[in-house]
Amino acid sequence: MDDKQAQRITELEISLAHLQRLFDQLNEVVTSEAIRSDKMQRRISELEQQLKTSKEKPAEENRSLEDERPPHY
Repeated sequence: MDDKQAQRITELEISLAHLQRLFDQLNEVVTSEAIRSDKMQRRISELEQQLKTSKEKPAEENRSLEDERPPHY
């Protein structure tokens, strides 16, 4: 094997190492975003359930303290 081939193989190995590092970094990002997406989906489901439950309650139970008049009125 001559010097040109050895240099070319070295350059290819360096490129491969960079690509492997980039792949690992991208994989971490994708995994992180998938976890984040799952958490957000669970939270949305919880909020949907809370909304459904609050709509099913009678109107009297749905009133918040902000809607009530203070006793001195």
